Amino acid sequence: MEIEAATESKNKTLNNSVAITIVILSVFMALMGIKSGNNAQAIEQTKADVVNKWNQYQAARLKHDLSEHTLDTTRLIATIPGVPKEAVEEEVKKTTASVEKYQEREKRYSGEAKELQAKLDEANKRDDQFDVAEAILSISIAVSAVAILAEAWWLLATGWLIGGSGMFLGVSAILRWSIYPEWLVNLLT
Repeated sequence: MEIEAATESKNKTLNNSVAITIVILSVFMALMGIKSGNNAQAIEQTKADVVNKWNQYQAARLKHDLSEHTLDTTRLIATIPGVPKEAVEEEVKKTTASVEKYQEREKRYSGEAKELQAKLDEANKRDDQFDVAEAILSISIAVSAVAILAEAWWLLATGWLIGGSGMFLGVSAILRWSIYPEWLVNLLT
């Protein structure tokens, strides 16, 4: 038994509509891919910046702790008879200034790290938007392509509906709109 598949649809308008749909969605996905790649690079750079800021914070915290221990030691030395009080007071002033300097650095580095973390969280959300938009657009392309095989306009219309929502989400990611379908992200990730 020989099965012969029709290689040419009788409905040229449907074929042309599907072809145009697939081209538009593919071009949009390609452009979105560029923006998504740039966003991924920004994520990597921001991750490195966050780690660097927390390292700076840790270094300042360590220096702060050492300065406080030096201050305690200096105060203890002041209790030894015969140690010049002026020298101890001068060392206490210098060490107290160091403690204050490192406390200020800790506060600054911690604040900068938290700002960078917020930037990273936002970039990760955008990355999720791009990923979900790409998945939706891929589904739209598949549904649209099947419309030719099934010779069904309703399938193409379904592809358009799905593609429209994918393009909307992609545009939202590109323009940094805060549209974030968390339920869909959770479902797909």
